Amino acid sequence: MSTSSERAAANESLFRHVNERIEDTAVRWGTTEAGMEVVCECDELDCEGRIHLTVREYEIVRANPRQFVVLPGHQDPEFEVVEHAEDRYLVVRKVGEAGRAAERAEEGRERP
Repeated sequence: MSTSSERAAANESLFRHVNERIEDTAVRWGTTEAGMEVVCECDELDCEGRIHLTVREYEIVRANPRQFVVLPGHQDPEFEVVEHAEDRYLVVRKVGEAGRAAERAEEGRERP
């Protein structure tokens, strides 16, 4: 895997972990319908973007380990395709080696 795709996978894994903790907190506090503010799961480490999602919306994204939620315009066509578009967010799917890396990152990992 190239250095840039390795960096992208590491960044997205970090952001995904943060969002899973946010989701866990929303479930514990009973705010699943009101929604939560998650961080953009794009491959830019300095991205500070936030996306408002319901827990259900986030769980749909997370059902596929190759899928990530990003702000519109934050997709990386070199490593991903847009699977679903909303006004406030995109669901992108990693392809090729980046997709395989995303799947490997999920293998054996327990969600919080």
